[in-house]
Amino acid sequence: MSSSPQFTKADIELYRKFQTSIFAFIEKMWGMTPQPLKQEYVDRVANGEKVKAEFFEEFQKGKHLTWQQCQIIEAIERAIRKEGLNRISVKSGHGVGKSAMLAIVLLWYLFTHKNAQIPCTAPTSDQIYDILWKEVKIWLNLMPKWASDLFEWQSTYIRIKESPETWFARARTARKEAPEALAGIHGDYVMVLADEASGIPDEIFNTAEGSLTGPNTLVVMISNPTRLVGYFYESHHRDSKNWQTLHFNGEESPIVDTEYIERIIEKHGKDSDEYRIRVLGEFPAADAVDEKGYTPLLSQNDIREASFTNFTPPLRMGIDVAGEGKDETIWVIRDRFKARIVQREKISNAMTILSKTLTLLQEYSIPSNQVYLDAFGVGGEVALEFVKHNVFINAVNVGDKPVWEDDHERFLNIRAMAYWRLKQWIREGGELIDSKDFASLLTIKYRAMLSGKIQMMPKIDMKKLGLSSPDEADALMLTFTGDNLIKQRDEPVSTNFDPFSLFS
Repeated sequence: MSSSPQFTKADIELYRKFQTSIFAFIEKMWGMTPQPLKQEYVDRVANGEKVKAEFFEEFQKGKHLTWQQCQIIEAIERAIRKEGLNRISVKSGHGVGKSAMLAIVLLWYLFTHKNAQIPCTAPTSDQIYDILWKEVKIWLNLMPKWASDLFEWQSTYIRIKESPETWFARARTARKEAPEALAGIHGDYVMVLADEASGIPDEIFNTAEGSLTGPNTLVVMISNPTRLVGYFYESHHRDSKNWQTLHFNGEESPIVDTEYIERIIEKHGKDSDEYRIRVLGEFPAADAVDEKGYTPLLSQNDIREASFTNFTPPLRMGIDVAGEGKDETIWVIRDRFKARIVQREKISNAMTILSKTLTLLQEYSIPSNQVYLDAFGVGGEVALEFVKHNVFINAVNVGDKPVWEDDHERFLNIRAMAYWRLKQWIREGGELIDSKDFASLLTIKYRAMLSGKIQMMPKIDMKKLGLSSPDEADALMLTFTGDNLIKQRDEPVSTNFDPFSLFS
C-alpha cells in the first residue's frame, strides 16, 4: 500500500504487521479471532501435539474462525516467514468453510502485497464465479469502507485502484482445452488459488508451472478429494514432500450441519465413497468406472502401512529398469507379508544395474532365481548382461500370455495376471513399507474385455491421460510373475560370492 500523507505512522506499522499476520488482518477487518483453545490444552498444543476438535471452546459464528480454518492461515504464515513450503494443499469434507477462507486469504494478499497478482481457478463456472467469486464479494462488502474503497470489483477481476493493471486477482474456469487459466502471471508477488482442485485438469497446472517458481510465490489448493489421479491427488501422495498438506474431516468441523452428515449416511451409507469424500475429506475407495470401462485396481483404503520393517525369508526381488521416458531404475523386495523399495537410482547402464543387484542380493540373502526383471526393451539388454556373467535371473516379458491354462483363460497377459495377484495379496493383508512410495499403485486400472479376459490399462493410454509411468508399481508387480514362467532358474548366487569380483 502507498505511504502517502493520509496514512499515519501507526497505519503504516499496522500494515506491516498485516503482511506477516493474517490473523491480525482478519481481526481488524472483520473482528474475528481464532476459535479459542481450552486452557488445559494450551501447553500441549504449544509443545507440538496435533490439534483435535475437542481441544477447542465452543465456536461462535461471526466471532470465530474455526480451528480448521486457522490451520490454513498458519500454513500460509509459515510460508510467508520461509519456515514452511510455499505450496499448500488441503483435502477436506464439504461445508468446512474452505471457500470462505480462500476469499479472505485473497483479500489479505491483495491488500498487503504491492502489485500482487492472484490467478484463481476452479473446474466449472459455478464453482469459480457462483461460489468462490461470490464469497470474495461477500467478504469485501463486510470490510471497513476505508479498506474496501481501495478495491475495484469486476465480474472476472478484483483490482487495486492504485495500480489496476499490475495489482489484481483474476478468476478463470479451468478447462483442458484452454489451459491458460493459471498462466501468464509474472510478478514479485504471485499467489495461485485453486478451489475444488481435484477436478482441475493436469494441463492447467502443467501450463502454470513457469509462474509458480518465484521466491515469493504461494500456491493454495483446496478440494473435496474426488479423484485418485491428477495434480491434486499427487500433492497428497507421490509429490507430498513438496507440499504442506492438510486434512479437514467434516465430522470435526463446528460449522458442518449434523443433519447434512446424517442425510449422506442415510442416502449413501457410511461405507460409501460419497461419505468418504463429502464428509471425511478422504479420497474415494474407488473411482467410478470410466468411459472406457476401466476401474481402479486398488483404492487408498486398501493400502496399509507395514508395522514391521524386517523381512522374513523367502524373499523376491522385482527390478523395473530405467529406459526411455523413465528417470530411475527401481528395486523392490517382497516377502509373504510386506514389500519395500530398497533402491532407486538414476541409472540405465546394464553393468551398473548388475552390480547394484548383486550387492542387494548379498545384503538380503536372496538367490538370483528369485529376481524378476521386465525383459521388454532396454530390460532385455540388462537381462543379457546378467547371463553373460552367469547370474541367472528371471527375465519376464509381461506382454506374453500366462503359461498356466487357468490364467491364460482369465488374463490377457502376464502383466494383468501379476497385477491381479498383487491386488489379492494386498486385500488379504499384504503391507507396504513407506506406502507413499507406492502411490502409483492407485493409478493402475483394469477392465473386462469382450472375451471376458482381464486387461490392465495399457501404458500408452495412461500416458494420454497425463499419468506418469507406474514404475514403483511395476517393480512390485514383477515379484508376482514367478509362478507363471516357462523356465525358472535354479542357480542361486553363492553366499560366498563377492559381487565386486566381476569388476576387478
